[in-house]
Amino acid sequence: MLGAFVQPDVWYRSKIGRRPGSSKMIETTLQNNQPIPTAVVSRPGIMQQSLRTSLAACPWIAVVASFGDGLSALNHLAQFHPGILVIDSNLLDEEVDALLAAVKTKQPATRCLVLVRSSSRNEQVLIHGAHAAISRNGSAQELQEALFRLAHDTIDRQT
Repeated sequence: MLGAFVQPDVWYRSKIGRRPGSSKMIETTLQNNQPIPTAVVSRPGIMQQSLRTSLAACPWIAVVASFGDGLSALNHLAQFHPGILVIDSNLLDEEVDALLAAVKTKQPATRCLVLVRSSSRNEQVLIHGAHAAISRNGSAQELQEALFRLAHDTIDRQT
């Protein structure tokens, strides 16, 4: 469904290292906190439904909104204050880049995960402000791992 991590640690802007036992500690921390408000930006259809279903499987995530395009997302993000924004590559590249740039300035606390079609696009979205990027064709587990890291980063920023 959502692409493979080629080099997960390279694909992340944040530097959350893996220490022995840290995964369990992070998971406990995430479960003891309120779910992180998360918004989805994806054209309406099967991919948006699939993303929402995958996100619902993460107990530390609460999907608060879905948007069909970048402009709608931008117009309503302040209303929902998402900790994580998941952006699908079924939007135009320019639309994703503009959304990332706007979120970076208007909602700097929001962590952005972009689902990309290629490794070259991965580098571009990181330059434009994404905090993480995974392949759109990866597994649900890869999506959960990316969300897990961003959720941890979100909690770290709150404390």
